[in-house]
Amino acid sequence: MKKLFHTVILFLSLIFITPAANALSFNVVVLPTDLMNVCDNYYCYPEVSEIIASDLIQYFNHTGKVNSPSLIEVRRRLAANPQLRTALQNSLIKYRNSSNIDFPVYKKVADLFSAKSVLVVSNTVNVENAYVKRNVWEILELSTALDFTYPYFMETEAVLLDTYNGLVMWSGTYSKKISDSNGNFSAPKSSQSYSKLGFIEFYSEDIISKTIGENVVLRFFPKTINPMVNPKTVKPTGEFLRYESKTPQINRPERDELNPDAGGYGELIFGI
Repeated sequence: MKKLFHTVILFLSLIFITPAANALSFNVVVLPTDLMNVCDNYYCYPEVSEIIASDLIQYFNHTGKVNSPSLIEVRRRLAANPQLRTALQNSLIKYRNSSNIDFPVYKKVADLFSAKSVLVVSNTVNVENAYVKRNVWEILELSTALDFTYPYFMETEAVLLDTYNGLVMWSGTYSKKISDSNGNFSAPKSSQSYSKLGFIEFYSEDIISKTIGENVVLRFFPKTINPMVNPKTVKPTGEFLRYESKTPQINRPERDELNPDAGGYGELIFGI
């Protein structure tokens, strides 16, 4: 009886432990280009690249598929290695200004966290005829002090690096207008600057971090194609394939409207 009891316990342990042991996840170190710029602007607000990076880290860890250390932990590890900290700071500035990627430095940072991937996040504001990329709070301070208007657009760049093989796995650039329809982007009062921070935080949490995060997760866990039968259009020629995707469907006429004489070749397949 005792032997049977141990056998049952072992069997139940295998059932509950095996799925967890086989769960696949990846470690990704998220690095905002303004990682070292803590309270470095007039408003003492976190830089936008840091806000987006923090939301990305939270998004990744919530999925259970991608693990990312917090920015506090990244800074703590780098503080213990001043030489690497300085090298990384120079590499991040280089990427923000010229999109130049220093793979050896990023690999050393990834190795600190037993990771093989790094996600670099940059955020700047485009200014016409300006050779220096500026951040959002710097532009807000300047436009408020000098009282001028301009159609400002904030650009967010993200690049996912395979530091083990020295490859770019994915990159994306996203633009967002931050001035109003009259070109105003100023904050004469502290409450107005705080509302600008709230706008950025909302954009980061609800839009840009989810967009970047989904693209990164897809690099590790690509979506599959599942055959689905559409009972309304089934014909003897066979089933039709549809992609299961959140991509909005394109409004297009039915095949018979495009070419009434066309044969039954099935629907067009649209990619993700």
